[in-house]
Amino acid sequence: MFESRDRLAEDIGRALGALRAAGAGRYACLLDGKTVLFESAEEGEPAWALRKFLEERRAALFALPEAMAGEGPADDVFEDWVQDDFFIAILNRKAAVVVACPDAEALREPSGPLLKILTDRLFRLEPSLRLDAKGHGFFFGRAQLDVVVVSRAGLE
Repeated sequence: MFESRDRLAEDIGRALGALRAAGAGRYACLLDGKTVLFESAEEGEPAWALRKFLEERRAALFALPEAMAGEGPADDVFEDWVQDDFFIAILNRKAAVVVACPDAEALREPSGPLLKILTDRLFRLEPSLRLDAKGHGFFFGRAQLDVVVVSRAGLE
């Protein structure tokens, strides 16, 4: 329960790297409403372009769960990026894991255990993320997890 912040950050970085590797992705990041908290890139891959692309679309990214539920606009956040599929897991609507990979749908199954580890460590590192997006409730068990897969298959 009282793990060091450095150890928790290392665990999050490893889990994010494992998630990227499981999807054969070239880039993965964990971001909140303000900044990219952690990132993992394939060796030799320039991550700055993907990072900038995601940072510019941060608000729309966090609006995806409402849009998918029919409660908001359904703009294609990723229409300007055709090189990759995107696997997105939004935790308590306050943090998002994004993996740019060749087949995001294939990442659904292996992502479960890795997201569980990543979420556990993230909640220990930053307890305020346990609260929902409106600051209500306290998630003692599982996080609210919204998974969105953006596939470019057939769009070329």
